[in-house]
Amino acid sequence: MDPIPLIEPVVGDEELDNVREVLESGWMTEGPFAEELQEGVSDLTGVAHATTVTSCTTGLEVALDALGVGPGDEIVLPDFTYPATANVVVRLGATPVLVDVKPTTYNIDPERVAEAITEDTVAIMPVSLFGHPVDPGPIQRLADDHNLAVVEDAAWSLGSEFDGQAVGSQFDVSVFSFHPRKILTTGEGGAITTDDDALMREMRTIKNFGLSHYEDNEGFVRADATNYRMSDILAAVGVAQLQRSDEIFERRREVATRYDKLLASVDGIQPPHVDNRAHHTYGSYCAYVDVGDDTVRDNLIDLMSDRDIETQIGTYALHRTDAFDEAERATTLEVSADLYHNLLTLPITHSMTEADQERVVNALDEELERFR
Repeated sequence: MDPIPLIEPVVGDEELDNVREVLESGWMTEGPFAEELQEGVSDLTGVAHATTVTSCTTGLEVALDALGVGPGDEIVLPDFTYPATANVVVRLGATPVLVDVKPTTYNIDPERVAEAITEDTVAIMPVSLFGHPVDPGPIQRLADDHNLAVVEDAAWSLGSEFDGQAVGSQFDVSVFSFHPRKILTTGEGGAITTDDDALMREMRTIKNFGLSHYEDNEGFVRADATNYRMSDILAAVGVAQLQRSDEIFERRREVATRYDKLLASVDGIQPPHVDNRAHHTYGSYCAYVDVGDDTVRDNLIDLMSDRDIETQIGTYALHRTDAFDEAERATTLEVSADLYHNLLTLPITHSMTEADQERVVNALDEELERFR
């Protein structure tokens, strides 16, 4: 049988045609396609401004930099996330403060955030993980009460909504990823969204060598800037991706819904919980292994690989990594540690057939029998 991969970028002739247009134009740095992609992301999220960057990671760095984050500042963020979320805080000389997440949505727990806020806290960095949007209400209330900024790591969640409000429009700043594991991809790349005119102006200046094009402050106005501009080659791919985004989002939810039904009868694994106010886009489909001990999930990854089915962990508990094992912790991190050991990401691709999904779930059921 053919291998079943974890992911599968959805690309075709449209992407090739756009890239050919860029190559033939001779203009390969940030240009017309980047502008079109920015407008498309702005329209999709319903915000005033969007700008492209080289990755979600650099976008988060630019956003925090534009907000003036630096040494002595504390940023509260979830422990259960990819290390990039905390990397950018450290790069700016600030301190990441790790808090626990909810066992249902895997997103940051506002009650734990409240416990973490000190006089040195300047921002909260929630993560809308795997395509499930964070509930913005409790986070924004804490931010308002303590005069904090909110910078959302929305790497996984372009197209997601909470209570009908698009991810990307709920906080001061949101940043998306176009990495190949995300639903829409440019290979590498990202985008920042905000409704704040002054903040977007500063972010565009930082990512573009410190160059400002505004009449009241033209020229190179920041010496500590950088170059995080997206190539028009990558943006050309992104424009084509956005044009078929409705189809891609709908197909992803269709596959996820079928997984939910198939897994309902499998003992030892729980489908992902979805808040009834959330529109989940399933950047990843992460199920919880609730049988045996903390070694079972890793064994399952190996066993499924032996059947030519690619699976993966959910993501990392930062405090379990060498990089952040001594990072400041405001709360216990028991949920994060549990999810780190027990979440299993199943293949979720555009071209999966019903037979493919049945093969995945049947194989999983059979291998779980070893541990029941």
